[in-house]
Amino acid sequence: EQALEEKSLKEKFNDQLNAKNETIREKDAEIKRLAEMKAKLSTKMVGETLEKHCEIEFEKLRPTAFRNANFGKDNDASSGTKGDYIFREKDEKGIELVSIMFEMKNESDEGNAKKKNEEFYKKLDKDRTDKKCEYAVLVSLLEPENELFNAGIVDVSHKYPKMFVIRPQFFIPIISLLRNASMGAMQYKTELAA
Repeated sequence: EQALEEKSLKEKFNDQLNAKNETIREKDAEIKRLAEMKAKLSTKMVGETLEKHCEIEFEKLRPTAFRNANFGKDNDASSGTKGDYIFREKDEKGIELVSIMFEMKNESDEGNAKKKNEEFYKKLDKDRTDKKCEYAVLVSLLEPENELFNAGIVDVSHKYPKMFVIRPQFFIPIISLLRNASMGAMQYKTELAA
């Protein structure tokens, strides 16, 4: 009886071990498949997905929060380069309240060369200046392990004036913050003029 029970337990243990090993093989195969699929996505496609996300988030709020705003792709490359998107909002009199040049950056996890956010500041500042935008915002998924960029809205104006780096979830909040600050400044200017 003891020998039979021992044999039964060994068989049960071997069955469980085989089942576990099979599950691990299936998971490894799925991970490999997903990694290959992600590697096949070009960096441009991944970046366009980020752009699409921001565009959709803006369009959800356009009718209620951004009636007098324009948000669209920067298609003017006459100065040599172009940003990804430009946000401009005017008041009822047609006076510009705020303008923001957006650059969206993402990269495939499988990419060999890991880019840093700082590599894009100079170009973004040039695009902001060329297109006469007041602010520059880098929407970035680069440096995913960096606690500074994961913490929220990062002001990098000590390197380039009026520039911020954000994660995609702060896309609408940064527009609201900059817009409200500009509205407050506009109100003070009006009071001073009066």
